[in-house]
Amino acid sequence: TIDLTLTGDESKIKESLTDSNESLSVTIHHTSQEVEMTDRPSQVIKQKPDSSIVSGINLMKKGKAKAFVSAGNTGAILAASLFLLGRIEGVNRPALGVYFPVGQNGLVLCDAGINTEAKPSHLLQFAVMASKYISHIKGVQNPSVGLLNIGAEETKGTEVYVKAHKLMKKCLPSFKGNIESRYLFDGDVDVIVCDGFLGNNIVKFAEGWIAHVHRDVSLQLEDKVNSTDEKKLFNSIFSKAMKHFEYEEYGGVPLLGVNGVVIICHGSSPSRAIKNAVFAAKKCVETDLIGSIRDDISSTVSLIKEST
Repeated sequence: TIDLTLTGDESKIKESLTDSNESLSVTIHHTSQEVEMTDRPSQVIKQKPDSSIVSGINLMKKGKAKAFVSAGNTGAILAASLFLLGRIEGVNRPALGVYFPVGQNGLVLCDAGINTEAKPSHLLQFAVMASKYISHIKGVQNPSVGLLNIGAEETKGTEVYVKAHKLMKKCLPSFKGNIESRYLFDGDVDVIVCDGFLGNNIVKFAEGWIAHVHRDVSLQLEDKVNSTDEKKLFNSIFSKAMKHFEYEEYGGVPLLGVNGVVIICHGSSPSRAIKNAVFAAKKCVETDLIGSIRDDISSTVSLIKEST
């Protein structure tokens, strides 16, 4: 079972619960303010302290909640998490880890959008945090790590990526070298590391491409397949294949590096996505993801100091 606390406008929450067929045991924490997608994240804590985002993360800070799940303003969630929860000791930059259901274990790409620029040491920490995340949610032992780059050779890429390769090679026994984007989904590694600029573009391209393929195949089936039974068969097979890539199957993405379990969902998430995000948060709490990241980051910081 999960004890849920819903933060927001109490009347709207009660109305939604009344409309739902689910029998849920929840606590409602009423808030009088709402964070809009257009609000400046840096101003939310001061200007909207009684919003659902700030109040929810405050409940974590006070020990009244163990995790926070939201489909709200990503920047506001990041700002509130950093201000109220702080970073895990030793972490330089928090990052987003996106799960892709490929290969045997799946793949976590990190960073997926927070840090448009990153130092080699930041990329190393992204690798550590993402490795811990996939270990905790999928039970992957000693996750393999690849560095997103324009070629497999160690000398490829910008100066940052060349230095990051050297650092990871020295500090990560599970490092497999550079990975080109065309091989991302081959399942050869469990974690792909890059800066947030590259990562966000990879994620959005993948979302758009999957949607395009879905539309194109559906149109081809409509035009080229005449038998109703064949259409049903093809649609069934294709729908099952595409289901693995629907974001609602995996709920949301973890904000790795902050001192608490925070899961951020897509702004248009349906109920199934929120439900799966809540279960993912529960698993992260039960397996002590934060403590595990803290231990490995501490060791990594020592290795970085030794290598400089």
